[in-house]
Amino acid sequence: MINTANPRPAASYAILLLLTMMLAGCGSQPGKPVPGSRTADIAQPMPAALSLQELLLAAERSSGPQADEFRLRAAQQALSAGNPELAQYILNLVSADPTPALLLRLIGAEARLALLLEQPQAALRWLADPRLLDLPQTSAEQLTLGQLRAEAYLQAHSYLASARERIFFDALLDEPGKALNHDQIFDALMSIPTQSLVSQAERAITSDLRGWLSLAAMTRQYQADPLQQLQALEDWRKAWSHHPAANRLPMSLQLLSQVVRDQPKSIALLLPLQGDLGVYGRAIRDGILASHYQRHGQAVIKMFDTSSIASADLPALLERAKAAGAELAIGPLARDKVTALAQLPQLPMPVLALNRSFSPAGNPDLYQFGLLPEDEINQIADQVFSEGKRNALVLYPAGDWGYRNFQAFESRWLGLGGNIIDNAQYANQRDYSDLIKTLLAVEQSEKRATDLRRITGERFEFTPRRRADIDFVFLLANPAQARGINPTLAFYYADDIPVYATSHVHESNDSRIESIDLNGIRFCDIPWKLTDNNPLQSAIKAQWPAAGTQLAAFYALGVDAYQLQPRLQQMAILKNSKLHGVTGVLQLSADQVITRTLLWARFANGRVITDPLSVDTLVEEDMGGDSGEGIVVGETAVGETAVGEPVIEQTIVDAPFASETVLNHARARDPGLAAAL
Repeated sequence: MINTANPRPAASYAILLLLTMMLAGCGSQPGKPVPGSRTADIAQPMPAALSLQELLLAAERSSGPQADEFRLRAAQQALSAGNPELAQYILNLVSADPTPALLLRLIGAEARLALLLEQPQAALRWLADPRLLDLPQTSAEQLTLGQLRAEAYLQAHSYLASARERIFFDALLDEPGKALNHDQIFDALMSIPTQSLVSQAERAITSDLRGWLSLAAMTRQYQADPLQQLQALEDWRKAWSHHPAANRLPMSLQLLSQVVRDQPKSIALLLPLQGDLGVYGRAIRDGILASHYQRHGQAVIKMFDTSSIASADLPALLERAKAAGAELAIGPLARDKVTALAQLPQLPMPVLALNRSFSPAGNPDLYQFGLLPEDEINQIADQVFSEGKRNALVLYPAGDWGYRNFQAFESRWLGLGGNIIDNAQYANQRDYSDLIKTLLAVEQSEKRATDLRRITGERFEFTPRRRADIDFVFLLANPAQARGINPTLAFYYADDIPVYATSHVHESNDSRIESIDLNGIRFCDIPWKLTDNNPLQSAIKAQWPAAGTQLAAFYALGVDAYQLQPRLQQMAILKNSKLHGVTGVLQLSADQVITRTLLWARFANGRVITDPLSVDTLVEEDMGGDSGEGIVVGETAVGETAVGEPVIEQTIVDAPFASETVLNHARARDPGLAAAL
């Protein structure tokens, strides 16, 4: 937002009055004096309890630092109310070079605004303003700026930088604040892969950071085995007895003893082993059993074949399992059976269902965990929207699957505020030229050239142009379909339009030659299919080759179901608790649904390249796998690995910025916003 000395639109007073009417309806109470008139003494103390509209009017009747003071207070109220548009407009009216007493508050408000708009890099630019170096800061002010910086790094997926910032200001907090801060440090570090945590711990300069990194690395390494994790925690506490975290463990580790104590001693598997779903049920079973034996599990596992069990008979089956000693059930798999359980008023034991019900469930003992395409579609929509893209072209195959998933994307995308410029259904075919040519309006461009030649009678060289209102293509397709559509988009001048797809576009056993035509497509998929550094995963693939191909997701579902089962109560208590599984980063929602955050990848030169969690992630170096070329985005570098665990090692960017550059870049105005207000 570019801002000269207190710029004001010609009709600013009328605009402020309009804002006052919008905010208060009838405005101030009659007869109530409005402080801050032009005749008031500028040094006179200002009342604290003023409404937002009163502050705006007071600012309009004031000048200089007093007007800036009123506007900053109004902007803070707008930010607290979650109104970024109004806050941005008000901050545009603040002087670009306020008094030192107000500068700190201005920078803090601008950083808060950027975070509210999910623009962490803009927030970090504000917090790196070199003018801060010349400002004396109280402990409270240092803490406020540190917390904003930590949140900005976290929002940018720069997890290590966020944790470092919190470690730095931990000493400024009171005891309750330290407990919360320790949870936030730990949560940030737990988003970093184990290998990177170990590497960073070896290089850490301070003992506080090294202790935190080793604690997170230990926790991630043994997350699949709570008992082994508890034993490793005791060893860590002995080695780091004077570390701040040893006295105030993160809450998830405080609950670890309870997790170990409450693990079920007998588990019932309710899976179809025959019929149409039998092949999937057996894959899930094998994934569960492989996890159980590899981790030397102590629970007794009992199998119950649901192939011929009707939905109405599920309560009786659960009672049979309970009578056999089961304390927890995993399954069923069929969606109609999960829906039947969701409609029951109570269950005889906790149930981890492997699908989601058609209707909301209100049963506290039912946990729903599945591999629905909606997880991927929602993640794609959220990511693309966060990148600033708004106009989508959607291509989906004919049939129920294609239309259902198109509707899921449409619902999510329109709900976010995006637009669908056009959409098209396609059938399996060898040539997609007519379809793509029409969607991109290339024919219209060619027709204009033909008409012009006819009118002028001249022959001339002409390159057709596509329509220019498409920000991205969302493609629902299998690999064969995508191999026909993606090159056709490029042929008809859309090679600069990014293409996003679901995991259906990715087959692990496709050759490099087969994948060449998929170059440039970005998609999200489960870690099982994008990484190869999990010993259990390697053992399962060696035993059952299908675990690396068409049944990969179901073996992975079994592995994660076994990892989840002892942690369900912990995840219910700690709402932000995450499990880094082979089907994604798992988290329990308020309605008892296990949500998944998948890994991002793209096709490049016929190979699948895994990306870090975000293009804003700050990476120091690639620690494993066959490294790809790093992408530099502003002040951040994005590292990649080819079929290996994405490395998310961050460095804090403290490079100073020229004051004029910061102000011109970070405070560039949106003329449309001012006009709208």
